[in-house]
Amino acid sequence: MEMTAFRGICGLVAAFALLNGGRMVLDPVGWFASIPDLAVTGAANGHLIRDVGTAYLASATGLAFAIWRPAQAMGVLLVAAIFMAGHGIGHLVDIAEGCAAAPGGTATDWLGVIVPGAITAALCGWSLRFRQT
Repeated sequence: MEMTAFRGICGLVAAFALLNGGRMVLDPVGWFASIPDLAVTGAANGHLIRDVGTAYLASATGLAFAIWRPAQAMGVLLVAAIFMAGHGIGHLVDIAEGCAAAPGGTATDWLGVIVPGAITAALCGWSLRFRQT
């Protein structure tokens, strides 16, 4: 039961990262225009958006691997968490410094970046329970 829950959560976060990253890579300006409140950060930078999208795709790959091989997943989840959680921490710093689009951040900050980052970091720790010795 625990491994089923682990795999399901990995799958949800992987799907989010795949869809978000894929859209960022394939249509960076369209992705930018579709995110509420993002325009207050300045003009779209297609190159930067594609770079971040590629990191989301790499994270999706690690999360998908974790579904397939939970006992060997800690390393790939660590790499995914470095990006996903690191990106979330960056948004929390922006919020704390008053640089976010809204006081306390936006729904996009929380639901699109911070929460997925926290979940990925938690999955990395959770994967230790499945390691084979």
